[in-house]
Amino acid sequence: MIRKLFILGLGLSGMSLAQYLSKKKIKYCCWDDDPRVRKKAQKEKINLKEVSHENISNCDYLVLSPGINHLNKNKHLAIMLAKKFKIKVIADLELLNLLNFKNSLIGVTGTNGKSTTTSFIEKVLSHNNFLDSKSCGNIGIPFTDLRIKEDTILVVEASSFQLAKILKLKFKYAFLLNISNDHIDWHGSMKKYIESKLNIFKNQDKNCYSIVCIDDKYTKKIAVDFKKKFNSRLICISTKEQKHADIYLKFNNKKIEIINFLSNQTIVIPQGCINFTKAKHNFGNLLSAYTASYLLNQKKEKFIDSIKVLKNLDHRIEFLGNIKKVNFYNDSKSTNVNSAKTALDSFSNIFWILGGREKKGGLSGIEKNLKNVVKAYPYGESKNTIKKFLTRYLIDCKNFETLEESLTQALIDAMKTDEYSNIILSPACSSYDQFENFEFRGNQFKKLVKQKLKKNG
Repeated sequence: MIRKLFILGLGLSGMSLAQYLSKKKIKYCCWDDDPRVRKKAQKEKINLKEVSHENISNCDYLVLSPGINHLNKNKHLAIMLAKKFKIKVIADLELLNLLNFKNSLIGVTGTNGKSTTTSFIEKVLSHNNFLDSKSCGNIGIPFTDLRIKEDTILVVEASSFQLAKILKLKFKYAFLLNISNDHIDWHGSMKKYIESKLNIFKNQDKNCYSIVCIDDKYTKKIAVDFKKKFNSRLICISTKEQKHADIYLKFNNKKIEIINFLSNQTIVIPQGCINFTKAKHNFGNLLSAYTASYLLNQKKEKFIDSIKVLKNLDHRIEFLGNIKKVNFYNDSKSTNVNSAKTALDSFSNIFWILGGREKKGGLSGIEKNLKNVVKAYPYGESKNTIKKFLTRYLIDCKNFETLEESLTQALIDAMKTDEYSNIILSPACSSYDQFENFEFRGNQFKKLVKQKLKKNG
């Protein structure tokens, strides 16, 4: 029984949760340090209360906006007060447990590909009304915004920030897609980052399933040590190695095969029914969607039929159009090196637009993925560091202040070639030097490309 909640941070999920609690007549109060956000909350008649002893001491839980760090040294006053009064600190996802939602939960986490995989699973399971499934969480849809029936399956994208605050939330099916170096500044170390990801499995029992894609060194080791730490049923999936996988996907130019060693079944998928970008990372996302389909007993013919509705999400190697032999792709979601590697490995003759606020380690690790890059166009805060790095590996670079300038020059250069070429925005950096988030950056790029298409149409 919840007596009262204190919500700190009124972003998308915090605001939605406050409105939900109001409707359900559950006591709460909330705060945001940004006066502009508080002004908006007042208009929505949200119950605002300043962070103080009086307002926090009588609460059961402190609900933090996902990005607020409760573990670092410079803690917010609300977190220090919660510790003083022995109040548990949680993220919004924990309310799925505390508010007694009985729905089956499919959790999806990983450094890259979470949103696309979440979307793929939802669309496959919902196709032709096989099951009522809805996606929520870090994908940008708070669960408190959804109309949920008792049999609705929730496909929950869970970030490391959210998982770091998990207490008793249990996922019936939990997917770990991959792990690479990211958000280390938030977590403090790679070890702690991995530990937060592993929280997706921690409350599972023997009737739950843990699906681990063993295509990188971190997830492979996690799979090897899995049974020492967790109680659920482990299923290993892979697009790289058949030997250690329970379900394996292989592909060529004509077809895709999913080999399910658990059911001794092979699924053959013609390339012609695929409408998403045909690249290895998306085949990995498809493999996860198939695994969910298999575990929930969808017939293979129904699964194959559902593939035609799967499409790239915005800002994830999203095709925008072409001018003659020049294709444009928006991969603004690529905020780290490993995500950019995926884009660079997916095409040939690349005119690469990148830049923004550099993350720890810079472009280190991308050296082997540069073979398809014809020229690079770094812009923004990290342009000089990026140029210095890429020039070392003989990549022709031209620096620019803005995204628009980079795109203009990339198009000029690409149009001079006789071959089919690809202009790709895959920044490998955060957007915060010039844009509010990766969506704003991606939408600006789409607007600029649209102008080019119209001018040259």
